[in-house]
Amino acid sequence: MLTASGFVSSWAQAQESNTPAASETEISSTALTPAAQALVAELAKLNEPELADWYAANGYTPIWNHNTAVSTLLDAIADAPANGLPAARYDVEGLRAMEASAGGSVQAAAAFEVAASALFLKYAVDVSTGIIDPSSLSNLMDRQRPVADIPALMDSVAQNMTDPAFYDALEPQDPVYAALKDELVRLRVLIAEGETQPRVGPGNILRPGQTDARVLALRARLVMQGYDDVAGDSPVYDDLLVDAVKAFQTANNLDADGIVGPQTLEAVNADPTQYYQQVLVNLERARWMNFDRGARHIWVNQASYMGYLIDNGEVTLDTLVIVGRAGEKYQTVEFSDQMEYMVVNPSWNVPQSIATEVYLPGILRDPTMLARQNFEMRARGSGRIVDPRLVDLSQYTAGNFPFALRQRPGTNNALGRVKFMFPNRFNIYLHDTPQRNLFNSDIRAFSAGCVRVKRPLELAYALLAPQEADPEAAFTSALNSRTETQINLQVSVPVHLVYNTVFLNDLGELEYRIDTYGRDALVINALLNAGVTMPSVQG
Repeated sequence: MLTASGFVSSWAQAQESNTPAASETEISSTALTPAAQALVAELAKLNEPELADWYAANGYTPIWNHNTAVSTLLDAIADAPANGLPAARYDVEGLRAMEASAGGSVQAAAAFEVAASALFLKYAVDVSTGIIDPSSLSNLMDRQRPVADIPALMDSVAQNMTDPAFYDALEPQDPVYAALKDELVRLRVLIAEGETQPRVGPGNILRPGQTDARVLALRARLVMQGYDDVAGDSPVYDDLLVDAVKAFQTANNLDADGIVGPQTLEAVNADPTQYYQQVLVNLERARWMNFDRGARHIWVNQASYMGYLIDNGEVTLDTLVIVGRAGEKYQTVEFSDQMEYMVVNPSWNVPQSIATEVYLPGILRDPTMLARQNFEMRARGSGRIVDPRLVDLSQYTAGNFPFALRQRPGTNNALGRVKFMFPNRFNIYLHDTPQRNLFNSDIRAFSAGCVRVKRPLELAYALLAPQEADPEAAFTSALNSRTETQINLQVSVPVHLVYNTVFLNDLGELEYRIDTYGRDALVINALLNAGVTMPSVQG
């Protein structure tokens, strides 16, 4: 049986359309049996060339001709809500009605056969690649759903159509997907029971050691979140409760200080429906990423401010990262590309928007600032270096500034000692930074879009290891030259910049993150519009 990854293309191929313009199989209808001719006619109505080609290649032999196959399909589709998919998207009752009348004529049998295959493909594509086109929601989500391999799906269902495990294999096999499905079950129970635990009321900040009646509600809310060891009726904010609050804060990307201030209070009082929606969103994101990501690849989760080098499914290096600021203009884009080379001792060609918005006001106040920070200013077009002290810069604004800024390599260069290049239209890359103190923050959204890496040298060594006998020595030699040096990777490495607000941590536990960029709202609205439903309170 094919695995789920066998049903979709690689991430690079998924960016290209593979829909044929028309069926490539031409068979004279006069050479076909009446049943086959009826099947050809029904396939023509459906207008799915790949499916028509598949039936032609298989001699127009029906496959949905016994009850067990159909019931297995319908049982799988009935489980669509467990995957965060809308049950109403699939016309199950219509197929049952067609099945009941399929024995009446060859036309009815053909209509049922095509409808069953169409329903199967609709569900199979949805559960393996998603139902929302992410790039339609925002230009900051430059990702296409993987392209399903229709012939592979049909080959496999024809061989395994009575095996429920086949339908399970259509789902993404990433461990996080199974964990998210389990989390939906847990949250569904909480929502059905209603919000039985009182919310922590407003008041002064709760600090360790205090005695406050609100601590009772805090205990109850944390137990509802799975922190069972803090259950009890003590109003004292004791050490055990402090540890649980710190763990909760870490899981929700808050400062883990054990102090229940406004942000922690808001998070601990969150309704289970909010978490449910967040899980739905991240199930859909997992389907978008259901393709071969590369045996070796780099995975950057913007929402958790973490980056990983992954080799054959194992994390071989992890690092804190800094991503773009929350304003739409500076957010880091979601996309995948191929890392081709690194630049040691990089210079920084300052984007014009940053040159005019950030540096121009400073230059106007102090023209010597550029020299002190190792910048050069060049006239656009001619490239001639211009001394800002000899130019009347007061005549220029962000709209007419005619110069380009470049920061030479050096210890204070904004890109640090190395940048990792995967050329893309967004001009986003990974790089070092001299602002090491920013990594001490829990919410690390400080850049203008690029990804700053806390462990850049270790990443460089790891990337060079397959092609250098002594990768550290090779990198250090280039670094010590103090000149800008490009080192090409003999084998390019896929880079995936994702935005997962619910994910598995190193212990295999789900963690939630605040939706800093506001993208969860875009996805959940699209899912709800597509028919995804929320559970309701029972009673």
